Amino acid sequence: MMLILVLLAVFLIINWSALSQETTVNLVYTEITAPLGIIVVVAFAAIIALLMIYTIWQQASVVMEIRQAHKEARIARQAAEDADKSRITELGKDMRARMDQLEALMVAKTEELNKFMKERGDQQDRELALLRDQLKEEQTAQRNAVSERLLDIDKKVSNVLPATEGEVKDEKKKKELFGELF
Repeated sequence: MMLILVLLAVFLIINWSALSQETTVNLVYTEITAPLGIIVVVAFAAIIALLMIYTIWQQASVVMEIRQAHKEARIARQAAEDADKSRITELGKDMRARMDQLEALMVAKTEELNKFMKERGDQQDRELALLRDQLKEEQTAQRNAVSERLLDIDKKVSNVLPATEGEVKDEKKKKELFGELF
């Protein structure tokens, strides 16, 4: 556009003498006498001024729309960030609550397992003590039975076998000492 304006200005300057001659111009409802070049230049300047005003108005409305869109985008971005923050906070709270539930469940299960293990250990200790007592009783009974059996065998063997020389001497000494008691 600037190039066209410069070319028109050069054309007007070169042809100014022809354009400045007065002529009669018919304006449909009236007729006037004026230089035709000046009327064309004024009309052209008026059109250019209107186009410039229209262009400035268009750009101003575009700038306003851009500002409005930027403002809405900033508000939407802020809302999205707030939503993300609240969602992250909510997820954090939910995660903490779940972790607390899991910890409570693990503590309860651990306590339950400890209680079961203690009860089982106590039960096994009681059973072991019972078995130990039974084993001692059986050992005592077996010892007594073996002792009695050995005494029986010893009596039978001592009755059947002749006395040793040492036993005979001991018997004689006892008889001498205690005399008639034996």
